[in-house]
Order: sequence, then C-alpha cells, then structure tokens
Amino acid sequence: MTSEPSTQQLSVFLMFHGNAEEAMDFYTSLFEDGEVLQVIRARAEDSGWTEGTLQYGIFKLAGQQVVCSNTPPPDSRLHDLMPWHEFTFNPAMTIYIQRDSVEDFDKLYEALAEGGEIHLPARDYGFSPRFAWVSDRFGISWRIDLSADSAAA
Repeated sequence: MTSEPSTQQLSVFLMFHGNAEEAMDFYTSLFEDGEVLQVIRARAEDSGWTEGTLQYGIFKLAGQQVVCSNTPPPDSRLHDLMPWHEFTFNPAMTIYIQRDSVEDFDKLYEALAEGGEIHLPARDYGFSPRFAWVSDRFGISWRIDLSADSAAA
C-alpha cells in the first residue's frame, strides 16, 4: 500500500516577552524580501492583553517563513499554563544565513551586532572566507557566512 507524501513546512518559532512586533519589524527591514505575512492582535475581550498588542505573527526572511509570538501577560487566561518567564533564547539554537556579497554580509552583521553580543567577530576562520556569530539585541543567535563564491569574485 502506498500513500501520498504529506506536505509539511518547517518554520522557526520565536517566543518573545512583549517585543515580538519590534523584533519582527527589525528582521523584515534587514532582508530584501522581508515581509510580514500575518498578524493576530489582542482584542478588547482578551483578558490581560492590551488591545492591539501583537499576540502572533508570521513573517518571511530570505525565502523562509518565521513565526513569532508574545508570551501571555500575567492576567491572561493562558498565563498559568506554563512558566513563560523562564523561557529564553540562547546561542545553542541559532539561525544560519549565507550572504552573497561582502557588503550584504557587513550590513547584516553590523545591524544584528548593534546592542547584542558578538560571539565570533567577522573574519576568516579557515572554513569560510568571512564568518560571524552574534546574538542580536532580542537574544536571537545568528551565524552569518559569506559564500565562498563571493570571496573569490
């Protein structure tokens, strides 16, 4: 018996503590194809939430879909389901992006490093003509790589 393969899309899901919309706007501004695809905002009847606050968003970066949300505030009905305040980002989970030009690499590196933490500064580490690892001001870890073809050009 054969079955049709199911279509699945893998997406990164990022959970923020109140600044998901700021992060989403920042990330979409850094990529040529950056685009907000969907936003769900709190309504007046959503207890604990300020009306209009982003609850859930979907955006696109470098052809990939990313999902984000804000954690439920203390007076919301979902707040007691999980220890939301304990969930944080760390460099063990990172977003990898390869850039095709030194200019694109430098622009992205500088924007992500501003207000964040540099784990490995931008340089040649032997495995790449230019590589960097940073955690941005929101705590998201990024590994930025320059295409070997770009360096040879």
